[in-house]
Amino acid sequence: MKRYDVLAVGGGIAGPVGAKLAARDDLKSLLIEKKEVPRHKTCSGIQFPYLEELVGSKIPKSKLCSNELYKVEMVTPDDEVLNGKMDMLNFWRKTFDHWLCEEAEKAGAEFRDGVELKDLQKKKGHYIAKLKENGKEKKIKTKYIIGADGGHSTIRKKFRPEEFSGESRGAVINLYFDGDPGSLDPNTLYMIHKKEFSDWMFSWVYKKDDDWIIGTGSKENPMETCKNFYDYIKDKYELEGEIVDKKGFASGSSSTEKVFLGHGNVLMTGDAAGLVDLYRGLGMDAAALSARLSVKSIKKAEISGKPAINHYEKLMDRIIKQKRKHDRIQKKRFSSDEVLKKSLSKSNLMKDGLKLLFYSKVVNRLLSTDKKILLPP
Repeated sequence: MKRYDVLAVGGGIAGPVGAKLAARDDLKSLLIEKKEVPRHKTCSGIQFPYLEELVGSKIPKSKLCSNELYKVEMVTPDDEVLNGKMDMLNFWRKTFDHWLCEEAEKAGAEFRDGVELKDLQKKKGHYIAKLKENGKEKKIKTKYIIGADGGHSTIRKKFRPEEFSGESRGAVINLYFDGDPGSLDPNTLYMIHKKEFSDWMFSWVYKKDDDWIIGTGSKENPMETCKNFYDYIKDKYELEGEIVDKKGFASGSSSTEKVFLGHGNVLMTGDAAGLVDLYRGLGMDAAALSARLSVKSIKKAEISGKPAINHYEKLMDRIIKQKRKHDRIQKKRFSSDEVLKKSLSKSNLMKDGLKLLFYSKVVNRLLSTDKKILLPP
């Protein structure tokens, strides 16, 4: 039976970052991804530039979209429009995640795609992972596990099966538009704050290379809600064309709403840990930072002899506090139309913009990579 120090499960962001950093610290690391890469992932692929620090590598220009995003247009519930500028990275997750997996390999981690984690058993001082590859099952032994297998995490289900009811808790849907974009600007991220189009966060429009993406997330009637949002955008920005594709995903568990950092030497990261933050509308930076801190915790565990989770919970404390604060704000925002309108008034959005600018240009520049404040703060 082959032995590893670290098994990273999931080829999104947290898995490759964790495997790469662990390999750099001379830990024998295996990164597995259930699907063959490159593979599609429904995600904005839009992030603040500090993501490069968090993943530990400069992103090649060839891995970014041909069109840059550096402007934002926010539409309030009262149809007020607030325009601003903001530095952003724009990429396809299919391309970006594949590059991260290659980076992990370059650092010395072993990477295998088309490999699914089927079961996990704890033995004295290690774990036995049952993997399925090319239709065959095999077992490996590992001391630490980085759980980075998303909101439908197999690892999380092992520890918390009660969270996986099988019932959909809503869906995120992206529509791909082809035609004349009217007054839409290819360098602008559009954020539409209207409860009628999303009952949990803002809706969005942006361009990636030759594709215009129009999307929203909703707990109730997501397909109908997304169609209504498309009709609104089509009319507001005078689009002429058609929808040529549709992609999305449904949440079948409550794992994205509850934080679970792991147990023993199993450390959960990113969406698998429940780090989705609807207030920020971002998760890739949290995935990368949690992966960094998981490896830091593993290094501390090697020295102290204590379970890695003891160190990980301490290192993740400020991130969890931020998420829970944002969860409370977001829940209150969407309690009624009036509360949403008040919280997203033009004056409040301007205040939030100034706060974001301060943390981005001042605070985070003074902090080390592992202590970066996730934005918006």
